[in-house]
Amino acid sequence: MSFDAWLTLGVVLVMLGILTRDLAPPAAVVLAATVTLLVTGVIDEGQAFAGFSNPAPLTVAALYVLARAADKTGLMGAVVARLLGNRGGTGRGTLTRLLLPTAGTSAFINNTPLVAMLIPEITAWCARRNISPSRLLLPLSYAAILGGTITVIGTSTNLVVSGLLQESDEEPLGLFEITPVGGV
Repeated sequence: MSFDAWLTLGVVLVMLGILTRDLAPPAAVVLAATVTLLVTGVIDEGQAFAGFSNPAPLTVAALYVLARAADKTGLMGAVVARLLGNRGGTGRGTLTRLLLPTAGTSAFINNTPLVAMLIPEITAWCARRNISPSRLLLPLSYAAILGGTITVIGTSTNLVVSGLLQESDEEPLGLFEITPVGGV
């Protein structure tokens, strides 16, 4: 292997080590790894910024901004309180009231920011009732993933695939093009 390959392997291993030990925020770690490869000449500027040319990361980033705004305004607290109510428990009724709207919403709002918006509120709701948050958060995640498979904007993966199709001079996926498959 060439020096560039060894350097890349080393940077990736260090990056993975830092990420698995949770020593720094993931965005900072990945950015530092990219800058290291850029400064050492392993990659050029075009390759370093290639990820930003795909609309998927930018779309998800914009949705995170909306998620933070919803969190700051208290919107999600009201939504979770309305969905889960003041009763305790994590029975089927509670799960149904949470999971069906989550799955439906994640078809039209990217599932990752949606879950990021709901996690703090659900965790707080569970803490007030001495309930383990995992009893709601894991099903919440699965519901968001399932709902995200219905439309092209539902998951980052769908957006990336649509962007890759467009880059290869193919037609991008239509909004409901994957609904017959994802709906099943």
